[in-house]
Amino acid sequence: MQQQNLLSRSVLRFRRMTRKSYGAFNTMHRVINIGTLSSLALACAYVSTASAQNVSTSAPLSIEGEPEKEIDQVTVTASKVATPLSEATRLVTVISAKEIAQTPARSIQELLTYIAGIDVAQRGAQGVQADISIRGGSHDQTIILLNGINISSSKTGHLSFDFPINLSDIERIEILRGPSALIYGTGAFSGAINIITKHEAEKSLYAKVSAGMHRLTGAELRGALALGKTQNSLSLSRRSSAGYRSNTDYEIYNALWQSRLMLSEANRMDLQLGYSDKQFGANSFYSPKYPNQYEHTRRATASLRGDLGSSHLRFLPTLFWDHEFDRFDLIKGSTVGQNHHIVNNYGAGLIMNYSSTLGTTTLAGELRFEEVVGNKLGTPRSKPESYYTKHASRFNTNLSLEHTVKLDKWLISAGALLNHNSLLKNKYDFLPSVSVNYHPLDRWSFVATWSRSMRLPTFNDLWYSDPNHKHGENIQPEYAHSFEAIVKYQTSQLQAHLSYFLMKGSNLLDWVKFAPTETLFTSHNISELTNQGIEAGLTLRLGQYLPLLGDGSKLSLDYLYMTQRHHAPRVAVSKYALNYLRHKFTTQLSHQLSRRVEALWALRYQDRVNQPSPFATLDLKVDYLVNQHLRVGLEMNNLTDTQYSDIAGVPQPGFWLSGNISYRL
Repeated sequence: MQQQNLLSRSVLRFRRMTRKSYGAFNTMHRVINIGTLSSLALACAYVSTASAQNVSTSAPLSIEGEPEKEIDQVTVTASKVATPLSEATRLVTVISAKEIAQTPARSIQELLTYIAGIDVAQRGAQGVQADISIRGGSHDQTIILLNGINISSSKTGHLSFDFPINLSDIERIEILRGPSALIYGTGAFSGAINIITKHEAEKSLYAKVSAGMHRLTGAELRGALALGKTQNSLSLSRRSSAGYRSNTDYEIYNALWQSRLMLSEANRMDLQLGYSDKQFGANSFYSPKYPNQYEHTRRATASLRGDLGSSHLRFLPTLFWDHEFDRFDLIKGSTVGQNHHIVNNYGAGLIMNYSSTLGTTTLAGELRFEEVVGNKLGTPRSKPESYYTKHASRFNTNLSLEHTVKLDKWLISAGALLNHNSLLKNKYDFLPSVSVNYHPLDRWSFVATWSRSMRLPTFNDLWYSDPNHKHGENIQPEYAHSFEAIVKYQTSQLQAHLSYFLMKGSNLLDWVKFAPTETLFTSHNISELTNQGIEAGLTLRLGQYLPLLGDGSKLSLDYLYMTQRHHAPRVAVSKYALNYLRHKFTTQLSHQLSRRVEALWALRYQDRVNQPSPFATLDLKVDYLVNQHLRVGLEMNNLTDTQYSDIAGVPQPGFWLSGNISYRL
């Protein structure tokens, strides 16, 4: 009887949602909460199943060119972790495919600017390059995952978003705020961004062409085919621009192949192969002294992962390979200060999840080998080849154990991760985590979580030097203790959350100057840093109150306030760790102008500690749905033509107008 009660609690019932594989997340209207116990579900990024009845065919068209489904009742049953979302213990922002299609963003980096808890410091526009950080962390402290697999660059976080994914390939993006080593490993020092791609062959063909100011052009083609027990898709794209100022031109190619083999109704294997090629002008990207910088990167990824077992015991094995090529010209066309590097990351992982009347137990392990060859990073090779005169490698091992138990209105989860890296001789790091969720009423829940996290230095931290930078000596990992308290309130029309977070870091890594007159930034462990703040979010469905805006209209508000205190009296100038957002506020309003025309407004306000004044930008996207197959869109970025920089000396574009036509079959 007790087991039956536990299983019955995993059933969630919603009155309205779209019939998609990510429908549960759409129903939550953008911000949902997933518990620490969800390390299995998050890491493997599989979604629960849904059944629908009584679908209405007279509803207006949706932004994706499909009818909105009116559903009397949809039952969503958690397929991995039997826990209602309202009772979970982590704050996760989920951006669905429909929301991605609505926004005026042209890249994942631009899309993330609309999240208050994320700092997107852009160098190049429209996904050329950006440093992504969460809650005051650095770009190296945020882990980037593709379908639950770590694809963060072990060379530098500057390149972590160089992967072969288009916005149209994405089913959803999950943003986990705060340290999450137990879920994703040591790289998740300040948070994690997990990008989930589409696997179902619902649409056999998708094509899109775009054009705009600054000689912007783009083309995407995506084909999908269900063949026997397999779901297959191929995505190709090219986009380019002459740039919004001198030496900001770019050209980007992406290719992505995916196959899913259904071994049975509950067991499957996923194969993914991707390739990207990016060349871009890097005007003052790393130093204003060199406006003629240029960079060429290539990325190849491959992964094979399974989801196997019974309802009580699941096995999720993973194999992956990630290959990076990077050529950087300090002066375009010159060998002076030129960098050549190739990085390979290989790995294998296994997650085992066992559910019983005593709760849910997850045991996970990962082996990861990272290596770099080039002319800057590592130690001299015994047999140099062309530019590749140096080499470095390391082997990283993670082992984690976690158990979750539910007691009436309480949900308690505890676990720990054990890490060893071959560069740290005979050193093992123990990273515990504890979370508690008290759910006294249907609409309210109160959460508290504590965890310890760490981050290993990147290859750049350890060995990089150029005319403006010099690596330090005896670079060590960084550590932190973190605490978070969350209050959540949710109804069918309104969702709200308020979070207080505190992180006390030690041995934190940064590139610094110990005197303003120094000419070089040097990598160092800069002692202690205390980071604390609040985040608040509110999402309101307006259709019931303002029917003129359309049934699916929605208003979202997101705010972050943060402060940092550091104990590093010798540091005069910090390049990353002390460069944080004091205030960030974002709001989005989506509504219908008519049955076939929808619009989304996105406002962003930022106040950074080391910039003289805050700034605000306003973006707008308007979509006209010609029919269920054809859509025409107009994107207006930075409508107010605001002059601003995310990074000193690298001004960002003013007003930028573009349009697109897309077709789905």
